[in-house]
Amino acid sequence: MAYHFGLKVLEGKRGLRLTREKYAIVNNKSSIRVRSSRDIYADEEGKIYTEQWCEKQLKDSLENFDLNIEYFSLLNHSEFSTEIGAFLERNSQFTEVYDLNLYDGKAGYYVMVLDEYSQVYIGTTKDIKKRIKQRWSNSKPFDRLLFPMANVDSSILSIDSFRALDTTRIYAYETNKTFSSEDNFINQFSAKFICNRIAGGKITGGLLQAITMMKKRNLKR
Repeated sequence: MAYHFGLKVLEGKRGLRLTREKYAIVNNKSSIRVRSSRDIYADEEGKIYTEQWCEKQLKDSLENFDLNIEYFSLLNHSEFSTEIGAFLERNSQFTEVYDLNLYDGKAGYYVMVLDEYSQVYIGTTKDIKKRIKQRWSNSKPFDRLLFPMANVDSSILSIDSFRALDTTRIYAYETNKTFSSEDNFINQFSAKFICNRIAGGKITGGLLQAITMMKKRNLKR
């Protein structure tokens, strides 16, 4: 257990920091409504994956994890910090958050900074405190670790894969006009520093729409 930005956070199954050992926990249940090719399922309904598919998904997910970690290690942290400073100068409505309890029930935009990895995540929500707490406690289902499925070479690690203590700084902008500026804020950063998997904006069409908004990065250089 730890206190982080005023909140009590628990280790749970995945700990308080991102680790390879706790990143990919095998689960043969499908979380995806849109069915893929029939041969990856062990049942007619497409709710259970085969053992072979799970083995391949684990191997692919860990390979993608390693590629992402190597990618992060090559980024210039000084350049990263400069971009954050420039963003805050252009968008003075963002203020640094020290206690998330002050944002309980507050709508707006938030920036999560992961200094160790030179990554930022930009989101929008009706409740900033609740949403960031969800980010720390959630984890991507096993079949969604790669986006889209089987995308080893360019899938971005989800913000939900990082843990609470990986977030080193938070900035927030309180407003009821959510979603309208999210993509603009995201695009103010170089793509290499952004861990958003998709472009900003409201998702109403489920996974298929999300795939059309997908962001990629070249992990094999």
